[in-house]
Amino acid sequence: MEAVHSNSRVWSTVGNQDAFAHWREVVCQAFTRLSPERLDENPFAGEIRLSKFGEEGTFSRITAGAQIVQRGRRDVETSPCDAVFVNIQISGTSVVRQREIEAKLVPGTFVMLDARQPFDMRFDGNFQQICMHLPMELLRAHQFDPSIAIARTVSRNQVYGAALLDSVQAVLEGVGTETSNEHLVQLLQLSFAGGRSDALADRHLKHIRHFVAHNCSDSDMSPRTVAERFRISTRHLHKLFSRSGTTFGQFLLQSRLRKSRLSLLLEPEKTILDISLACGFQSSSHFSRAFQQAFGLSPSALRRQGRSS
Repeated sequence: MEAVHSNSRVWSTVGNQDAFAHWREVVCQAFTRLSPERLDENPFAGEIRLSKFGEEGTFSRITAGAQIVQRGRRDVETSPCDAVFVNIQISGTSVVRQREIEAKLVPGTFVMLDARQPFDMRFDGNFQQICMHLPMELLRAHQFDPSIAIARTVSRNQVYGAALLDSVQAVLEGVGTETSNEHLVQLLQLSFAGGRSDALADRHLKHIRHFVAHNCSDSDMSPRTVAERFRISTRHLHKLFSRSGTTFGQFLLQSRLRKSRLSLLLEPEKTILDISLACGFQSSSHFSRAFQQAFGLSPSALRRQGRSS
């Protein structure tokens, strides 16, 4: 069942013989392409009440039963969504995971998820959440990089978290007349910037990335050698990189490929083999395949383009 009003929509499983099959369709209509799965065979019921907020945002009050909701790689590719979701736990609990970071939500906490990348959410029982949908364009206007916030929980115990939750509640009750999308983004920014341990981790990652980028030509560089250099475990190293949405190996490869591209264009006297070895690649065939995949043309084709331009 669906009800449409001037500024809101309501989806419900009431009256549907196969409630969960209908629910799968409902969540995709309300948000973006998602893949819900049942956790048990108990009777299922769910409802979504969506309201527009400003010109760009929406609020949804979700009431439903146990389930797993995934946004897989295929969902992302088939239905791109340049936005973030901020999920506020009202009742029940949930566990979310994105970029190998896992967070548990209890009532009075919220978390941000990036719809441009895969994520999953698990609800072991009946729950209620409020979901804010904010387009990435709005975040960019405030120079808010969501990568610092992904899968990090903020609670009402934090001053900015409490202000955000109260503002959302006021909007839902129709009394938040002074609140705008811009105010909410500012509160989100302050909420996620308030975690000192997370800010330290971000700075630590920045130093490590700088080191890797400037020493990527070392063919012996590995997670172990870098972890030893910074006196951390390899597990912690991988956890730090997961905050940025990429792995250590991906970042190292990107750094080597960028370095090799510059050498191909600016050092015509060097052979392609010499450049690949100087940039840390141990195999010319691996270098050529990776270069082609990253830039859409072979190293020799790039060099020819540079000479002809």
